[in-house]
Amino acid sequence: MTESVQAPVPSGSPAPSGWRGWLARKWKYLAFGAVGGILGAAVFATWITVIEYTNHTEFCISCHVMADTVYPEYKKSSHYANQFGVHAGCPDCHVPQYSWFLEAQAKVGTAKELYAYFFEGMNKVENFEKIRPELAKDVWAKFEATNARECRHCHDYSSMIPEQQKPSARVKHEEAAKTNANCVGCHKGITHKNYEVQAVAPAPTDFSGDE
Repeated sequence: MTESVQAPVPSGSPAPSGWRGWLARKWKYLAFGAVGGILGAAVFATWITVIEYTNHTEFCISCHVMADTVYPEYKKSSHYANQFGVHAGCPDCHVPQYSWFLEAQAKVGTAKELYAYFFEGMNKVENFEKIRPELAKDVWAKFEATNARECRHCHDYSSMIPEQQKPSARVKHEEAAKTNANCVGCHKGITHKNYEVQAVAPAPTDFSGDE
């Protein structure tokens, strides 16, 4: 008589099926994705907070070099106070307004300024003043490259009422509007010193040895 051979009975619980089975197989990836998402959100929130915190004039003048040089000039300008009560702070002119990417790029670019402040003597007003003509030229070049993008955040030819302007300004603005001329072509030095007519010597590159 032939004995029948029985298949071995598997030990333990059967593998889950359906969505439970999918979770059992993918839980490591899901956990990794969740942790990555949380960390990414935290980094993004921190970055946005830093950008917002540094986008104020008060932050700019927390540096004594700025507070002792460009800020007093700015306070005498029409960008600081005027008959219309319109106020433009440092970031309104010096930080891109329409693009988060360009804004972030501008913030990252300030790393070289921090390096110059801490390691190249730019924490001294006299050293900063020595290179201001070159710095002014760099700022004007940026405005020219973007066709005064930040100026146009507040000023626009299409919004002007020429009849309410002084005769000389009216003529110039009407001419400028025909070619969409760059604002800084005529308005250099409107807020800070105008170095355009001064002879500009090569800017020093290292003041670390100054006392």
